[in-house]
Amino acid sequence: MSHYRIHAFRITAVLLLFVLLFLSPAAVQARRLFYAEEFYLYVMNLYPVNGSLERNIRFMQWALSAPFDNPVNSLAKIESENDWARYKVLFRLHVNLLIIDSYLQLGRRFDKEHLYFFNLWYAEELAESFRFARYCYETALRYWDEAERHADTAGGIPGRIDIDDWEDDLFLIQEGTLDYETIIAEHLMRLDSKIRRVEDYLLAAGTDS
Repeated sequence: MSHYRIHAFRITAVLLLFVLLFLSPAAVQARRLFYAEEFYLYVMNLYPVNGSLERNIRFMQWALSAPFDNPVNSLAKIESENDWARYKVLFRLHVNLLIIDSYLQLGRRFDKEHLYFFNLWYAEELAESFRFARYCYETALRYWDEAERHADTAGGIPGRIDIDDWEDDLFLIQEGTLDYETIIAEHLMRLDSKIRRVEDYLLAAGTDS
């Protein structure tokens, strides 16, 4: 390769690096996220590839507290005030369910499906990990209370919006097929059993010393 071509290649590489560093989507974003739908869509774009559940939870929490965009820019077809009311309630119901699922995933990362005797060599670390898992499960339960409240409200608003996933959420809750209270209670029961085993081990180890 000639000296000229090497020089041209280096210039091209530098320009490409500049574009990647300074003209990324985050850098050219016109403004920060503001509307509930924007936070929701941002998380949906991240979910398949993003390993940070805590970040996704944070954005979904912001979606719950952010204002809705004009109905013209909604995620569903809105033709009446009734549609608009049902849309907003089902949005909050769905986001609460996503937060619950994320907390359960996060809790399972700090939980253990099976507690073997050799795991107890790390009993202090396990105790701390299990405490955080319990926090995640209990927090998920609080969001389930919110989800049920929104489901009750949505049940009193006739009609149907054209987002089947959200309508399915409501149907499953109304039918009792989706019951996170039972699911979380089972997680907590199994976790409490493991916590007691770890505490007993630590107590015995302290007594032996």
